[in-house]
Amino acid sequence: MWKLTLPSYCLTANRLACHTPSTAAQTTVSCAGQGLGHCRPSQFRSPFSSSAQTTGRAGSGTRNSQLAKMGRGGVAFASYAGQPLGAGFEGSSSPRICILGGGFGGLYTAVRLESLMWPHSRRPQITLIDQNEQFVFKPLLYELINGGATPEEVAPMFADLLAPMNSTSFVQGSVHSVHSDDSTNGAHSSNSSGGTITLADGQRLQYDWLVLALGSSTSFFGIPGVKELALPFNDFKDAMKVLKRVEEIEARSGGEPAGVVVVGAGYAGVELATTVAERLGRRAAVQLVSAGGDILEGMPPGQIKAARSMLQDLRITTVTNAMVSSICEDQQQPSSAEASTSYSPASPPAKQQVHVKLPGNIKKTIPADMVLWTAGSSPASHAARNLKLPFETNQKGALLTDRNLRVLKQQRVFALGDVAGSEIEAETAHLPPTAQVAFQQADYVAWNLWSAINSRPLLPFKYQHLGDMMSLGRVNGAVTLPLPVSQQLASGLQSGPLSSLLGAAGISLQPDETGKGLTLQGPLAGFLRRAAYLYRQPTDQHKLRVGRDWLQQAAEEAQRMLSGSRQN
Repeated sequence: MWKLTLPSYCLTANRLACHTPSTAAQTTVSCAGQGLGHCRPSQFRSPFSSSAQTTGRAGSGTRNSQLAKMGRGGVAFASYAGQPLGAGFEGSSSPRICILGGGFGGLYTAVRLESLMWPHSRRPQITLIDQNEQFVFKPLLYELINGGATPEEVAPMFADLLAPMNSTSFVQGSVHSVHSDDSTNGAHSSNSSGGTITLADGQRLQYDWLVLALGSSTSFFGIPGVKELALPFNDFKDAMKVLKRVEEIEARSGGEPAGVVVVGAGYAGVELATTVAERLGRRAAVQLVSAGGDILEGMPPGQIKAARSMLQDLRITTVTNAMVSSICEDQQQPSSAEASTSYSPASPPAKQQVHVKLPGNIKKTIPADMVLWTAGSSPASHAARNLKLPFETNQKGALLTDRNLRVLKQQRVFALGDVAGSEIEAETAHLPPTAQVAFQQADYVAWNLWSAINSRPLLPFKYQHLGDMMSLGRVNGAVTLPLPVSQQLASGLQSGPLSSLLGAAGISLQPDETGKGLTLQGPLAGFLRRAAYLYRQPTDQHKLRVGRDWLQQAAEEAQRMLSGSRQN
């Protein structure tokens, strides 16, 4: 009898079909229409224990019996006989795993490693290193602006998240350099250290295995004035600065609406523009600047339709085909230094001027009280090239990895998330720098570390797109599921008697070029988005805390709405 742990993206109707670390092979588990309790895996034995990410179990089994089978080498890899084996570990002490970066990739790798079933002598000592003391759940940064979540919910302390874990510790610090003793080009003793990490304060940490999950940083493209005057929106500190500026605009009394310019019309730009516009209302005139001919270029049609509708409802002006050439302060206004010392609710901060180039070499100046920059990001390994990282990178600055997310020419170094760039460009060229990718890669990296330490075959990463989610204000959202929808069916429903009913329910059928695309929008999509992110919280304890607070908030919101309807 077996206990089976599967990620959520393996569940489809009455069958489980996936290619993931939890299955260790291209495996189909038939449930015969009887539910997950009757599933019978036939090809593998999984080292994954029951964890926060468990979505199904098959049969039963004891932890001791699983460990005993694993200790005897009982993990079956019939479909991966040709895959490279891990380096193995023969030291007398526990292997040391250092993870650089505490974003989605780094933290969730640590959580996943904790949940694995390890032979007693090989349970690793895991050290998570990040320059900040807080983990940031980036998709919820918009909730900080609209009051939908508290700072503690969006950015919990690493110390609190890791407290229940027995094998993982946290070190706050910035990386100065990495020295690798590991290379596939030379001899490597299984008893030697993988390398040494030197932090900015001089502290040195030795590792046997290294995980690079440094994330991304905002890219300003060298445009004059952008770095100095625009507010980026990439991390918790950025979001708090934006929140402070929004509160300053709210504190104004009378006068013309404040000018807010959001540069970048991808997901981040659209979500931020709608969030700010909804909160400020008529206190601000929001403009969304896109370098392309439309918003959300390349995204699902249903998402674009939902975003356009919300932008129109919130009176957000879209400026397309506009390239920002520079940002400067309005010379008729006080300087930034004067504004910062003399500011009061009655005296707004210095105005800025956003200079853009339009088609036909037309130049335009957009006045603004606040400029928000979401126009691009780059791997942190690219922005920090002064770091002494002895690893190869591609043109974008991402670390080159093989199919198994192992850094090229390194036996004991893995990379994931925004800093990982596979040498097989065709397989990873279109992977977005999203939490969804990092979630899935964390599973693979954790599995491959387990495999490497136990001399088992490594698994090649296979990305499975689960859909797209977008916030469109405090309550509304848009969620596109990659479900097959024929163009004929979509056209028939949109023109038939069910069209108004589907619209009222917030359901849109907008298939993309692959014939997929069921989009939910409005409050229903907003609820599904929040529920998905609640499920994806890093630990059970934090999940319960956030869920309790959100339920209380929903109850208060419902009570306010009920009171308002009674008064009317």
